[in-house]
Amino acid sequence: MAQHVVRGQGSLNGANILALLEALSVQRPLLVCGGRMAEVFRSRTGLALPVFSGYHPNPDLADSEAGAAMYRAEGCDGLISLGGGSAMDTAKAIKALLLTGDMARVKASDLPQDVWLPHIAIPGTAGTGSEATPFAVVYVDGQKLSLDHPQLLPEAVVLDSTLLATLPEYHRKACAMDALAQGIESFWARAATAESRIHAERAIRGVVFNMSAYLADDPAARDALLEAAYESGLAIATSRTTAAHAMSYQITRLLGPAHGHACMLTLPHLWAHLYESGTQPEPLEKMAEILGLPNGFYGSVLLQGLLLEMGLDIRERPDEATLDALTASVNAQRLGNHPEPLTTAELRRIYEDALTPMDWGTKEAAQALWRQYGG
Repeated sequence: MAQHVVRGQGSLNGANILALLEALSVQRPLLVCGGRMAEVFRSRTGLALPVFSGYHPNPDLADSEAGAAMYRAEGCDGLISLGGGSAMDTAKAIKALLLTGDMARVKASDLPQDVWLPHIAIPGTAGTGSEATPFAVVYVDGQKLSLDHPQLLPEAVVLDSTLLATLPEYHRKACAMDALAQGIESFWARAATAESRIHAERAIRGVVFNMSAYLADDPAARDALLEAAYESGLAIATSRTTAAHAMSYQITRLLGPAHGHACMLTLPHLWAHLYESGTQPEPLEKMAEILGLPNGFYGSVLLQGLLLEMGLDIRERPDEATLDALTASVNAQRLGNHPEPLTTAELRRIYEDALTPMDWGTKEAAQALWRQYGG
């Protein structure tokens, strides 16, 4: 399904939202967002809508049950999500519950194809690309559940980069790393297509070539990062992600880095492992060309330099028990889309390399390479 997409600074306004609601035949949407973003929405659009804010940063499916109950009680006929991936994933899970009314069918992503329940997604971060994907991540009894169905693709998207202006610096960095990881993983994924690689390339270019200006709050760079995140979502909607995402979730749970940061910690070492194995040279060489690098070897070095320049590098190695727990946690389904098989021993070594502070020589080489991009 083709999405309605509205772009541009200031595009979150009453005229645009009313036009989208009319096009989608929605009269009373439920707004899914945090309290601060609800105020932003009201001030920019002049619209007073019922608001559901009762969800967690890592949304629990039970949160969505409460949201579905509010939707019914308020007589709503559509959804608007505003914020990061948690708001959009919560809205998607609410939609899944409303479409079926059956928790077992929701958990199985068994949704009807012929029910109309429009969703307008408005990202308030430049990272997840959830506005462009037909899947969502929610939790059931502490376990991650991936919902995946064409009905969960938002029918409309508003890309307004002025929403990014007040994001905390770490949040900007971590979200941008999620978009970059999605672009890279999509490009080398087994399920990649010619079209998904076009979107992945746009995501990679958008983050790498605009990151320094984005952190300096350049408006044009904000536009570029928001577009890159959207492109990363379009890319993984087809290709899905690979090992870096599969390896990231327990890094966040056990060690604390935000999701995008956690993905980027392993990505340089997964790149290096792929290069050393020589099993998939074409995607690495093509990405090196995109980034203006001499050959595929330098990709992993560049990513380490990016982590260093942003202060996202590891400062202290975790203990052996934590490394063991991380290795045991990896979702085998996600690994099936990785360009090459990874053994348990290889996963352990990648975790260990990723979570050990860089030595002086590695830091020097990595920082020097990254600085050609304005770092």
